[in-house]
Amino acid sequence: MDNLTTTISFSVYSNKGIYALLLGSGISKSSGIPTGWDIVKDLIKRIATLENEECFPDPETWYMTKFEEEPDYSNLLSKLVKTPSERINLLRPYIEANEEDREQGLKIPTKAHYAIANLVKKGYIKVIITTNFDRLIETALQSVGIEPTVIKNSFDIDGTMPLVHNDFTLIKVNGDYLDSRFLNTKNELEKYDKKMHNFLSQIINEYGIISCGWSAVWDLGLIRILDQCQSFKFGSYWAYKDICEKQLEDVAIKRKGQLININDADTFFTEIYGKIEALESINDNHPLNAEIALARLKKYIVKEEHKILLHDLIFAELEEAKNKINRFEDLSLYPNNEHFIPLIRKYESSIDIALKMTIHGVYWSKPEHNLLFKDLLSRISEPVKDPPGRFYQETRDFHYYPSMLIIYALGISSLKVQKYELLNSCFQLKISERDSDHSSKLFLIQNTNPWLIDPKIMNSILNTNYKTPLSTYVNQMLRPYFKEIITNDQEFNLMFDIFEYILGWYYLYLTEGALGSNWVPYGQYKWRSYAGFRSNSNLFIEFFNEAEVQKDNWLPIKGGMFGGNYAKYLEIKEKLDKFLNGFHI
Repeated sequence: MDNLTTTISFSVYSNKGIYALLLGSGISKSSGIPTGWDIVKDLIKRIATLENEECFPDPETWYMTKFEEEPDYSNLLSKLVKTPSERINLLRPYIEANEEDREQGLKIPTKAHYAIANLVKKGYIKVIITTNFDRLIETALQSVGIEPTVIKNSFDIDGTMPLVHNDFTLIKVNGDYLDSRFLNTKNELEKYDKKMHNFLSQIINEYGIISCGWSAVWDLGLIRILDQCQSFKFGSYWAYKDICEKQLEDVAIKRKGQLININDADTFFTEIYGKIEALESINDNHPLNAEIALARLKKYIVKEEHKILLHDLIFAELEEAKNKINRFEDLSLYPNNEHFIPLIRKYESSIDIALKMTIHGVYWSKPEHNLLFKDLLSRISEPVKDPPGRFYQETRDFHYYPSMLIIYALGISSLKVQKYELLNSCFQLKISERDSDHSSKLFLIQNTNPWLIDPKIMNSILNTNYKTPLSTYVNQMLRPYFKEIITNDQEFNLMFDIFEYILGWYYLYLTEGALGSNWVPYGQYKWRSYAGFRSNSNLFIEFFNEAEVQKDNWLPIKGGMFGGNYAKYLEIKEKLDKFLNGFHI
């Protein structure tokens, strides 16, 4: 249920006032209030007692045989009481709580009622349709300061404001227990009068629907309206507990909606309300899923006054990711397919939200946010704790796989929106080489590049035969994350290749002479069909041709890359291209 309640919560939050609730007896049953049909059966039992007869096992059949009529409320009540006041007093005990009920927490609003009332108070729900006779919704609404507009029969429709102009409207389609005209027999529920029919049709055509506690078994008139309405502007969700009735399944299919199996109404609505609160909350630092996290990030990143909230949001998710990683990290794992495929999946799952926040955060960020993303990268790249006992170096090196994904995500997003100052600062980031020795530093990109693990070992892990297997794998793995900001596959591959090429430059630029080697960690761009750096007629090379024209005014140079020096860039590029073409630098 959790994923669907998240989807519903996000839909309600994003479409304020667009969803109407359709509530049935399942909402109130947990409070101890019987369903309408339960009341009918109990009234039949009373009549049978007065007749000195036994109505079990089928009270309805007994009544129809005895009186040759449907057991509607008017007929039932006329056999038990005579005046309208007596009728209402007869029904009160079924609906209203006495002192003993209150002591036991019965016949009072449930958690579901209060969660719904709060959704109404915040403006997320403006219309509720209910088949219930009780007043638990009204009581819950009044507890949060709302006096609802209630429509309990067709006569009330003319006297109310149009839905669009009303803050909230409660439609009790089958009536109210204090009005003896309420409906419950099969004949009564089979068809609504024209005015109520049209009114309900308007709601169903214009609103999304979230149904709970309603089985669709008895309310034939309402089912007919749902079937006839052909507008599907917004989604619909049809909650059920335990077993889904065939009638409800049919309604969900016809309305192009989604069925959702819930534990109970209380859990369902408190989860929805809690998740919507999380979207609103300025203090909640535990986003519920990627959609909610991104919604909050986009809200915070555009306003200066939300910079603390943005920081807390990102680093709360970062800490969550790190905690997950630390829980399953085992450096004694032998680097093979059996051990590493689950490890890769766990790493990727742990930083799923952090990856999305990095991509979209960089895309929408301003220069003042650069330090935030640099700090994020620095903290996710902290060295692994020195392991006791034996460990495998490849497994230890692979600790930086999450960092590699983050810097690739940051880098590709930076290229897309030409934020070279941020890319430059992240490429120059240094981290501690060992957890036990923070004085020894190395450049992050020395540990987060396509050669993080030897290609032969990586191919054996992935069961592939690529020349640069990790590069190819990361390219495929990251593609879905960029669908929203880079819709074209060709453009994504171009950005990916340019990023890896620039990473190679910087590796050579920063480590030139320091490591005693001029080797460069190249990626799959070297093997692309357009031959990457060797081609004279593709978008890849066109990106770098701009440098020859603009020189020191080229945007990467103006962003501080290569010390803002075009001559230095040219020197490094020539060395890199020679290496890639098979020459020793």
